[in-house]
Amino acid sequence: MGDILIPSLMVGDCSHSLCVRASRLWEFLDPQDDSRLLHTDLVLLDEEGNSIHAQIYPPLCQQFSALLDEGAVYNLKYFLVRKANRFYKPVENCNMISFTKWTTVEVVLQIPPAFPVCTYNLTPIEQLQARVDYNEYFTDVVGVVSVISHVSSLRTRGRQAEVMKRTVTISNARYHLHSYPAIHSCWVPHTRM
Repeated sequence: MGDILIPSLMVGDCSHSLCVRASRLWEFLDPQDDSRLLHTDLVLLDEEGNSIHAQIYPPLCQQFSALLDEGAVYNLKYFLVRKANRFYKPVENCNMISFTKWTTVEVVLQIPPAFPVCTYNLTPIEQLQARVDYNEYFTDVVGVVSVISHVSSLRTRGRQAEVMKRTVTISNARYHLHSYPAIHSCWVPHTRM
């Protein structure tokens, strides 16, 4: 396993070996031009279930995309630890990782059976309304999606371009319905309907 766990990471260059699972992996495309990749993002988990967001910027995206698979476990070395983005945190962590041209990725073949697969911080469905425009980190909820509206465009404060938005109606185990506006850029592959 690695030399260090996620909570021990400090801002700056890191040459320690960090053993992590790529729990989630996605590409973030330019909202104005969806053929232009802005960065590749990952949620990484260590053997104790600690999580951190990682980003890979072009031109390194191509180099690392061939090496990384969602769900696989890796030893990472020679990466940069920096303060997390203020407005885009997939997980609760004040730091994040940036891959550099010196970052090394080694596949771990012998994965301990107890190595965590995913991370989440469930929000009770009754608290979702308060989190509609909350964007410090992603919101995880368990419920049944019963209605998804058609997409509509919306220009928000502070943005030059319009964003696509839809309303999602979710019911909980007690069958109470809750409707929430949702920006049209959620992690659909991880959503079950």
